[in-house]
Amino acid sequence: MMLAHARRRATRRAAFTLLEVLVVVAILVILAGVGVVATTRYLDDAKKSKAQLQASTISKAMEAYHLNPNSGGTYPQSLQELISPAWGGSSFLNDPTADLTDPWNQQFQIQQAAASDNSIQGKPIVFTKAPDGVVISQYGVGPASRLQ
Repeated sequence: MMLAHARRRATRRAAFTLLEVLVVVAILVILAGVGVVATTRYLDDAKKSKAQLQASTISKAMEAYHLNPNSGGTYPQSLQELISPAWGGSSFLNDPTADLTDPWNQQFQIQQAAASDNSIQGKPIVFTKAPDGVVISQYGVGPASRLQ
């Protein structure tokens, strides 16, 4: 009788129990959740970095406008002046539509910075706001943006 019982047990296939499978699935779900949160954070940081680079590009275009002899040594009063200068000529930006739009599809803005001695016009600050309210300019993100 014992021999028949041992033989039946030996012919059984080894398999995972339902509990083991559920534990593995739960671990995979937790790891996937952590991965999604980390990826979302990295994507948000990447958009902020892209916005800062775009603001820097616009700032350099404003500097080129300022140095142009036709500008009279002034900075543009609006970003549209970079696309079509008052004296005519070509745009100071390679792709005006894409260059003036931040990663969240908002237009960049400019703010005239006061000069340190208030005798000359200061260099404009190009900025935008991320959806979480963080200000981004050509100088940096958050407190480094010089607008906080």
